[in-house]
Amino acid sequence: MAVAKVLPISIDEVPAIASIVRQADIDEITEALGIPMEQALYDAVLGSLNAKKIVVEGEVVAVFGDAVYSLLGSVGVPWLISTVHVERHARAFLKICKPEVQAMLTRHKHLLNYVDVRNTVAIRWLKWLGFEFGPAVPYGPRRFLFHPFTLNRES
Repeated sequence: MAVAKVLPISIDEVPAIASIVRQADIDEITEALGIPMEQALYDAVLGSLNAKKIVVEGEVVAVFGDAVYSLLGSVGVPWLISTVHVERHARAFLKICKPEVQAMLTRHKHLLNYVDVRNTVAIRWLKWLGFEFGPAVPYGPRRFLFHPFTLNRES
């Protein structure tokens, strides 16, 4: 079985990764939020405490990280952008996810972000990771419906 590696990501890799992002992630970021994918990746990588990439058999399957939303409430914003390679390497990708989310919870007491209601694969994955969902609300500059999702550190 293929093994996923979690590696640092360089800002220089953003253009190449932007060119292979999964369509549902493009729809969420470019269409619903109105941000070009390459810009979203630059912002995410530069704005994160811990931006990394997941690589399986030499292919980048996803980039992810967590940003600080609020120091006062110890709230972090987890994010992940997957590529066209994620489905082919789904098992190796999934093995990496839960430990990485737990690592985020060592940096933040609460994790909070929003997911496009149309991104059903991401919603199923987030539920598998243990995130809880709120009702869909208009979100972002284009006011598409997004679910807020949260996860809290165990006391």
